[in-house]
Amino acid sequence: MVKKLIAMLIMMGAIAGGILIHIEITNAAEMNFSVSAVLPENQIDKSNTYFELRMKPGQEQVLEVMLNNRLDRAVTVETHANTAITNDNGTVDFSNATPKIDTTLKYPFSHIAKTPTEITIPAKSNKTMKVKVTMPSTPYEGMILGGLHFTEKETAKNGTTDSQNGIQTKDENEYVIGVFLTENDRVVEPEMQLNKISPSQVDYHNVLKANLQNTKSVIIPNLEVSADVYRENSDKALYNEKLTGLRMAPNSNFNFGVSWDNQKFKPGKYRLKMIATSGKNIWKWDEAFEIKSDVAAELNDKAVELEADEMMWYIIGGSLIGILLVVLFFWLGQRSKKKD
Repeated sequence: MVKKLIAMLIMMGAIAGGILIHIEITNAAEMNFSVSAVLPENQIDKSNTYFELRMKPGQEQVLEVMLNNRLDRAVTVETHANTAITNDNGTVDFSNATPKIDTTLKYPFSHIAKTPTEITIPAKSNKTMKVKVTMPSTPYEGMILGGLHFTEKETAKNGTTDSQNGIQTKDENEYVIGVFLTENDRVVEPEMQLNKISPSQVDYHNVLKANLQNTKSVIIPNLEVSADVYRENSDKALYNEKLTGLRMAPNSNFNFGVSWDNQKFKPGKYRLKMIATSGKNIWKWDEAFEIKSDVAAELNDKAVELEADEMMWYIIGGSLIGILLVVLFFWLGQRSKKKD
C-alpha cells in the first residue's frame, strides 16, 4: 500500500509539474480569445485547469470548454482533439493535428474524442464548446493523453502576405487544454527501446538520429539521455550528446540527435552507446551501425557550415609548400644565370 501511494504521489507530482497541460500562446499581449475547462464531477483534482478524469470502459462523456471573446467583433476558432506525442526536442507535444501515431498506441486521443471543426464566438461574449469522448470498450491500463487545441482562424486582420514571395505571415492565437484519462490507480512501469540509428540532418547540419520509443501507456518524466559515438573497435568517443529534463508522452517515440560538430559523414562502421535515466529507471544500449558511402555523400553535399577535415588542411599546406619551393628554385636559378 505504501509503495502504491508513493508511486501515485510521484505520478501526480509529475502531472503538477506541467506535463499534462501545455499552453502555447503566440503574441500573448494581443490574444483575441481565451479558453477554460469546465471541470466535471469525475475530475480527479479540481485545482487543476486541465481535464484529469477517472473514466470507465466504454464510457461516453461530453466535456465542456468555455470560450471567451474579448473583441467587439465575432471571432472564429478552429478546434482539434490532438493526440499527445513526443517531438524531437524531447517534450510532450499536443499541437500536431495529424502526427505519425506510434505503433504501440492502441487508442489515440484523436480517435476517441470529437470536436466541432470550428466555432464562432459572438462579439464580447462567451460560448460553450462540447467535446464527446468515448472510452474503449475493453478495460485500459495506464493513461490516454491528448489535448484540445484552439487556434483563431486566419483573417485579413491577423495575416499579411508578402507579394514578392507569396509567403503569408500571421499572428496566431493558440491554446491547448490537456486531457488525461485513466480508469484506475494501478501504476504502469515505463519501458523504453532504441530503434533505428541513422545519419540525417537538422536544418542542413549533419546529425546522427537515434529513435527512442516509450512502449508503455505512461509518461516518462525527468528523462536524461546521453550518447557517445565510436568507430568500430575503438574506445575513443568521436561525438557525444547529453540532454536533461526531457519528457515522453505515453506510447510515443522521438529522434534523439547527436551533433556531428559540422564535420562530414565518413563512411564506415560505428558504435553508439546510450544511457537513458528517469527516476529509478535506467536503460542502456550499445549498438553497431554503418554509414554507407552513398548516404554520406548525399548528406555531405547538402550540409552547410562543414569544417574542412585535417587531411584537407595537410593537402592544402603541402600544396602551398610545394608552390613556394618551385618559386624559390626558379628564383635561385634566375640569380645563377645572371651571375654567369
